[in-house]
Amino acid sequence: MNLKVIWKLIKTEALLVYNDKSILLVLFVAPFLYLFLIGTTYLHKDEEKVSVGVVDMDRTTTSRTFLNKLNATQKIDLNHTYNSLPEAKNGLQSFDVQGYVYIPHNFEKKLKTKESSPIGLVLDNTRFLPSNDINKAVNMVALDYAVKSREDFFKSKMVSPKLARDNAEPVAVQVNAVYNPNNNYGDFLLPFVLFLILHQTLLIGLSESVASDREKGLMGIGFKESKNNFLNYILGKIGIYFFIFMAYTLFVLLVAFPLFDLPLRGNLFALLGGSVIFLLATVLYGWFFASFFTTETGAMEVMAFTSYPIFLITGITWSINEMPEFVQFVSNLIPLNPFFVFLKKNAIMGVESHYYTNETIHLLSLLIIGYVTAYFRFLYLQKREPKKESVPYGPPPDDQEGKRFHF
Repeated sequence: MNLKVIWKLIKTEALLVYNDKSILLVLFVAPFLYLFLIGTTYLHKDEEKVSVGVVDMDRTTTSRTFLNKLNATQKIDLNHTYNSLPEAKNGLQSFDVQGYVYIPHNFEKKLKTKESSPIGLVLDNTRFLPSNDINKAVNMVALDYAVKSREDFFKSKMVSPKLARDNAEPVAVQVNAVYNPNNNYGDFLLPFVLFLILHQTLLIGLSESVASDREKGLMGIGFKESKNNFLNYILGKIGIYFFIFMAYTLFVLLVAFPLFDLPLRGNLFALLGGSVIFLLATVLYGWFFASFFTTETGAMEVMAFTSYPIFLITGITWSINEMPEFVQFVSNLIPLNPFFVFLKKNAIMGVESHYYTNETIHLLSLLIIGYVTAYFRFLYLQKREPKKESVPYGPPPDDQEGKRFHF
């Protein structure tokens, strides 16, 4: 390894990036644009006061009290009143409400006689997050009513108030939500989406550069200037991308996380160490796959189209164990998979280091795999790439045939 050669190659790559507007856009505009758009989209993180309709066929003091308690919850806004079920169904289908509560006739009468009095709840599950909030709120209020009704029953039997309360709720469930106590979608999704943005813009920018070298027949020049040494070449080629995106990682952790009020409970230095391994594995994978493209446009298009599929198979939105075995195998070869688990355990859960040892080993294994595959690809391309003389960087000179070598 020759540091002077590596530094020269890094400066060469920096000049290539500077002269290529497409790569500049991907590396220095796209990350901030996407971070801003995604961050502001989930700025409030959670949806409150979801629109819910009411069909109160009882119209008694008890039914109104029940509905008032329901409306007082944080998640529900009872802002539509319907006179019949068909009318409420029309409101649901026109998206005026996300669901509606139906209170039948004799609701109060049945409660007073200690009879069962079911309440109807119809939900629009096309938006499953708000529907879950509505369901949870209605069930909590209904449970409180059920407990109060049983308590009144025992009191009517001359049972002491304390014993009546104990008998009314013999099994009390105490729920303690940890790591995401507010159970909101922003805290669940944002940390991973922010790093997905960095991952994909890094891959797109690097892929454009590598494919551009092949398209213009300049990869052989890079090999020659690296003294045909893989370590010199790869560090010189990917060095600038690694440092740029390491800076972005610091920005996300130290600026974006506090700005969007995201949890950062773990060890920051351990998180940075894991990020270093993750970025190194990513740039090695990126160089390897990009080396198969012979046009800059083709590399950019393919890498851009992989963003959402890659995110889907990392196990964030759906359990990896429930995916087909082939998809699980592919997922375990992607550095985002162990890094997301590492990020969850370290930053979000704040657990001790031995709980994410497996993810660290997984990342290191992928780093080694990336290095080995890139090395053999380097040896192969050494024999295949055309040999050209080095050209000075800066304004591209004309050759004898009027063609230009440019970066």
